[in-house]
Amino acid sequence: MISFSVNAVRRLAEFDAQMFLSINALHRHFRLEKLVRAVSFTGDGHFYVLMALILPFAYPVEGRHFLLTGLLCFALELPLYWVLKRSFKRRRPFKVVQALAPLLQPSDEFSFPSGHTTAAFMIACLISVFFPAASTAVYVWASLVGMSRVMLRVHFISDVMAGVLLGTSIALLALAIAGH
Repeated sequence: MISFSVNAVRRLAEFDAQMFLSINALHRHFRLEKLVRAVSFTGDGHFYVLMALILPFAYPVEGRHFLLTGLLCFALELPLYWVLKRSFKRRRPFKVVQALAPLLQPSDEFSFPSGHTTAAFMIACLISVFFPAASTAVYVWASLVGMSRVMLRVHFISDVMAGVLLGTSIALLALAIAGH
């Protein structure tokens, strides 16, 4: 059983490294760094604060529910995110695959899970519930935020996938707690 687990982890690590190199090969063919940085910046948190300030005024009922559920999401997410980061202590891709240096300085030492992706998918899930017409756009945006983290060379694909699952799960839990 332990042998199977070690082999599975090794295969995942090899897959992550290969995907990381393949995705980052796009930089050789296209000048994407500015665009990727801009997309990643939308997941830094400023956008969330702006939505929290605007939506309750623009849409009093839905915006207020969005704000309160969003606050609950972040109250659940932040401690869980830090516990996971500190428990897994997964090294950043540029420390494992040294062929590519990061295109920005990450905010912390460890990569698993992707915090930008977690928050983006939490917000996308909430927006899809409270503002269903925007669902496609916000899920495309959240996916681009996750991909930007790989293209900036600070996360592996599995970090991003864990962020998708974590963010969506936390949003669904917060929605259930809030009765939505």
